[in-house]
Amino acid sequence: MPARLSISGETMVSTTSTDVVLRLVGESGEGTVTLGDVMVEMFTQMGLDIYTFQTFPAEIKGGTVMYQLRARSGVTLSHGDGVDVLVALNDEGFELFGDGLRPGGTLLYNSDEFTPPPDSDRIDYALPITTLAKERKEAIRHQLEGEILKRLPAPVNTVGLGALLRLVSAPLEPAEAYLKRVFGRKGDIVVGMNIEALRTGARYVDEQIGDRPTPRVYPVKQTGPRMMVTGNQMLSIGAIAAGMGFYAGYPITPASEIMEFLAKELPAFGGNVIQAEDEIAALGMCLGASYAGVKSMTATSGPGLSLMVELMNLAGQAEIPVVITDVQRGGASTGLPTKTSQGDLNLAIYGMHNESPRAVLACSCVEDTFWTTVEAFNLAEEFQMPVILLSDQSLATRRSTVPPPDLTKLHLTNRRIPDPEELQEGYLRYRDTEDGVSPMAIPGMAGGVYTSTGIEHDEQGDPGYTPELASKMKHKRFRKMEALVARHGRRLVREWGDTGEVDVGIIAFGSSEGVIREATEMAQRESIRVAHLHLRLLHPFPKEPVMEFAARCRRILVPELNWSGQLANWLRVNTDLVVERYHRDDGIPFLPSEILTHIRRLADTDCSSASAVRGQGA
Repeated sequence: MPARLSISGETMVSTTSTDVVLRLVGESGEGTVTLGDVMVEMFTQMGLDIYTFQTFPAEIKGGTVMYQLRARSGVTLSHGDGVDVLVALNDEGFELFGDGLRPGGTLLYNSDEFTPPPDSDRIDYALPITTLAKERKEAIRHQLEGEILKRLPAPVNTVGLGALLRLVSAPLEPAEAYLKRVFGRKGDIVVGMNIEALRTGARYVDEQIGDRPTPRVYPVKQTGPRMMVTGNQMLSIGAIAAGMGFYAGYPITPASEIMEFLAKELPAFGGNVIQAEDEIAALGMCLGASYAGVKSMTATSGPGLSLMVELMNLAGQAEIPVVITDVQRGGASTGLPTKTSQGDLNLAIYGMHNESPRAVLACSCVEDTFWTTVEAFNLAEEFQMPVILLSDQSLATRRSTVPPPDLTKLHLTNRRIPDPEELQEGYLRYRDTEDGVSPMAIPGMAGGVYTSTGIEHDEQGDPGYTPELASKMKHKRFRKMEALVARHGRRLVREWGDTGEVDVGIIAFGSSEGVIREATEMAQRESIRVAHLHLRLLHPFPKEPVMEFAARCRRILVPELNWSGQLANWLRVNTDLVVERYHRDDGIPFLPSEILTHIRRLADTDCSSASAVRGQGA
């Protein structure tokens, strides 16, 4: 059935689908993010699929914020390539982010602040947003007491909202209902001011449109329930669903939202949240809670993960399950704390003194973040080891519409505990088993007393220093890695694109999955045979599915957001594959067109399958 819109009293009917990219830029504290969030709310109510990307300064106040929003009637895999509508609240934001506007795109700018240089390849709309907002406040000055009026901000965001909704031909009625909900407790006068501000912004733009083309956003019928969540929120929900009972952390951008969310929600599920004095203490608390039988997690970013290295080794040596989430950000050192990166792969895999077993997983999208978090807890419990869960700033702060997780598919794994016979026959906490996993007693179990230590120890837990014992117990612990990849390696990878032999194969990890999927689909429309293998499990390395995928690829591309090509290096460590590297580390996610350019280039390269992907040894 055609979608119907009512804008400024006019009814329009269309069956056209929506795929529009909006970019909002302005000074931190000006309300740029608020305006973006409200647009997300409006588009979500219209049944559209949402994907956002934010980049903001590291300062508490000041600096330029960019909020990009893609709304689509269908699955949205990336934040988009060309920007259809750019909303610039100041000239600095326009200078920094104006080049993303596609040819023929629309610029809505705050004419109270600046006037952009003319461009015949752009459609400009001036909006004196501050002036219009002050007029709307002035209109009610005799209806409110002086002190209340003084504290009431001018409705700048609401004027911008009305203008933007009109510019994309979206209805005002949902926005009016939203304003009544938000400002209802402040009284009818404030509600009326904001609704009039909304209409003022819409009218001001409407008078300028004339016969000029504008992007159009059309509602779609929702086929089922949807959630609007960020990656950090979805990760937190996944941890709760996995049975986490304890969280300890220390605030760090961009992981802090995890602790903030869990502090509100976890107690309702019988869990506890503690803000520790630093990252070392946070992981130490988690190890203590896990030793006591409670599923535990901490979350940090690269600098905090560096501090946790010693205790990660303790978890591996003492065989204590724990999940450590690393929301990666630009670096090194303080680096780019509010930008994205995939630069912590080396740290996650190699960050230890000597060697101890650990698993490394990576989330790929907001919906997947729930399930990969559950996987992290399951693997930690099954193999009694630390599991590092990689996310990143782009994914963590991304707001996306996703279906609620189907909890009928939820499978939880709990650690193996000793049965009564094992406790009666002389309990061996670190018994040398076939897969390296030993029964772990919970404190208070009759007959389950044992020594837990990071020093080398025998099967009972007593310290020992002989070469024979050291070799035996290290073999025992690392057999868990072999068992993990044998049981789960194939399951923890995903393939997209063409089957059979392909011109270009792409191997990647993390939050670039959707971008690469979109680039793959674009290449297929150009009759390029292309496939994409996405790794959720990175360590231990899932060699068999990787080599099977590589065997059908003429060339292999490895795109990643870090300086040295860490995934490509990891592939080289574990295989003899020769791959085409593409990596950058500037804090900004890939674009679909960017990946497509490299797919085209490799597809045009003439070389045999064997010479393309196989070397002369690992």
